[in-house]
Amino acid sequence: MEKTGRVIRAIFVAVMLIAITFFLFAVFGGNVSGEADIGDFGVDELSEGWSMILDDGSVRNIALPYTVREEYGGHVTLENTLPDTVRDGMHLSLRSSRQDIVIYINGERRADYRAENFRFRRKAPVSAYVICDLYDTDAGRKISIEITSRDNSVNRYNTVTYAYGNNVWFPYIRGSLAIAAAAVVSVIAGVISLVGCLIVRKKVVDTKAILYLAETIIVMGFWILSESSIRQLFFGTPSLSSIFSFLFIEIVAAFGAMYFNEVQEHRYEKMYFTLEVLVLVQVVINTVLNFTGLVDYYDTLIFSHILSAAILLWSFISIMNDIRKKYIRRYIIAAWGMLIVIIAGLMELLNFYLTPLFGLGVFLSVGLIMLLGATILQSIVNTLRQSEHRRLYSEKMTRMTFRTIASTIDAKDQYTGGHSERVGEYAGMICGKIKDKMKLTDSDIGRIKYIGKLHDIGKIGVPDRILNKNGRLSDEEFEIMKRHTVIGSEIVENIDTVEGLQDGVRHHHERYDGTGYPDGLKGEEISLFARVLCLADCFDAMTSDRVYRKKLSRERVIEELERNKGTQFDPELCDVLLDMIKSGEISC
Repeated sequence: MEKTGRVIRAIFVAVMLIAITFFLFAVFGGNVSGEADIGDFGVDELSEGWSMILDDGSVRNIALPYTVREEYGGHVTLENTLPDTVRDGMHLSLRSSRQDIVIYINGERRADYRAENFRFRRKAPVSAYVICDLYDTDAGRKISIEITSRDNSVNRYNTVTYAYGNNVWFPYIRGSLAIAAAAVVSVIAGVISLVGCLIVRKKVVDTKAILYLAETIIVMGFWILSESSIRQLFFGTPSLSSIFSFLFIEIVAAFGAMYFNEVQEHRYEKMYFTLEVLVLVQVVINTVLNFTGLVDYYDTLIFSHILSAAILLWSFISIMNDIRKKYIRRYIIAAWGMLIVIIAGLMELLNFYLTPLFGLGVFLSVGLIMLLGATILQSIVNTLRQSEHRRLYSEKMTRMTFRTIASTIDAKDQYTGGHSERVGEYAGMICGKIKDKMKLTDSDIGRIKYIGKLHDIGKIGVPDRILNKNGRLSDEEFEIMKRHTVIGSEIVENIDTVEGLQDGVRHHHERYDGTGYPDGLKGEEISLFARVLCLADCFDAMTSDRVYRKKLSRERVIEELERNKGTQFDPELCDVLLDMIKSGEISC
């Protein structure tokens, strides 16, 4: 059956791999004759034949896209002639890279994208696509594009495209699908984690850290959209989305510091707090400078990045220090996620300042989602660990309580003091001998010892006059005494931390031939532990002084065990005890 199961599972895995292969081919296989076509989303580029007119009147012939350095920055005019293929219903598109752009066709102003048009004061416009309508009459006409760059260090003049209707957007949308997907996944993951966290916050530890992350990931998704090249499709006022984008990127490192501080149990709180205060101060200063029109958020972004890098660096140092001091064991799973986020954050900074590999936010989004998964897993582990600690503590306290009760009962019975302790030890010794045969563990032996020490706990319900009677009990008194097994069973019935406890307490007076009490069980209907306790209990009774007799001699003990083997006692267990007596392992 097991071998067949492995074969079936292997077949399922093979089918899954085949399905994935078809999926990949369907996505990347290209157009195939006979398949459904996506239609004509053709876009034409107007990249050749441009003249760049500088402020000093000099002219350069260029092709778009074109990048200029500081000496060619400032204000330029690009001129060209529209193709004869221009028709009604077409649109022309040009991406502004934080530049004022005014488009003229045959001297008519068709598009005006400038910072002065925005509702709130800004030094430079946000990057966006400037779109204008085209008509039949525009064919072969002159097009002039005035570009004013506010940042003169490096300026890029992007390619001009034109197409029918909204086809002009198709290349931009298709190129941004991965970015949009990352944003959507971030928002969904964050919302699910946030809601889940609120539901189980009273039952799961580390929820505060998860909340910090979930909130950050949700906003990260929105930030990716606000930084994507197609943000105009999502935001009615892209200039305001840009403000949100800058504010978020300035504070996201502070949320990271809060998270790290929480996971690291506030060991480095002073340093994290200092970094958080610095972030807050620079956010306030940068915001004031931006809204007074003195310095744009974009120009102060480097200070935010420096603080972000400082927080990432300190987080790495603190993790290394926790590894050295072995604190890392407390959050080892989350630590891996933290290291991934540190790497992702550094990659994000490099992606911004060097040649971009992906859209802004992708590295950090992936890193945060991986950290969220690691944190949730760490939280589950910590919750289980804490639950286990509580269980062990509760079990320890319960055992101590009941051992105290058992000791009190032993002390109460002036003729059998120490009986329960000895029964526990004898039971453990017997189980030690049958350990391999019965496949018992050290934990099992520990349990039988504990149960043995509590086996007579029900005697707490037996009157002292019967418990300490100087002489044999009457039939009526014996019936009362027999009830101690049932009373004890009821006392421990809700204690589920020690397997077999209730059974051992209730059935340690059952006999192998079925004539015992309280349930008249027979043979192996009686649990192993109860059969062991019966033997250990009687052995201690025979080897201890009782009110009605002195302890028996070694020879008499052996004789009694031989006589009751198979009737009162399990014969195999009885033989084990007899061997231990004869070999001197147990004295009597």
